[in-house]
Amino acid sequence: MTITGIEVIRRNPGVAVMPNPGVALGVVAGEKVELAYGDTLRVNVSFDYRGGAMKTTLEVAIGKLHTFPTYWLEVLLENGVEIDLPESLEFTTYERSIEISITSDIDPGTDYDLSVSLRDYREAGHPTE
Repeated sequence: MTITGIEVIRRNPGVAVMPNPGVALGVVAGEKVELAYGDTLRVNVSFDYRGGAMKTTLEVAIGKLHTFPTYWLEVLLENGVEIDLPESLEFTTYERSIEISITSDIDPGTDYDLSVSLRDYREAGHPTE
């Protein structure tokens, strides 16, 4: 799985209408980005799949990556969306997006890591930025 793009959707504080459309800003994948409470992070990914038809969950998490004694992500924010993968006899590239809302469950700052994965298809990789 490859993270192909990241967008920050800034809430528009001058608009009281719900839903608040906000403004989307593109971000280079792999770069640090500062997020504010109320922002939404949209993560675009691509992955190759070959196999039978299946439903799975595309998951995104923000947390702190620990490297000792093994690599693991301390998840602080997360979201998941169900996606359908049709049967494919050959590897087919799929592109999907998932959003995660930034809440007060994390402290302000940029010292966080981002992870995206498919719950039932770990072979697609587990990128962490």
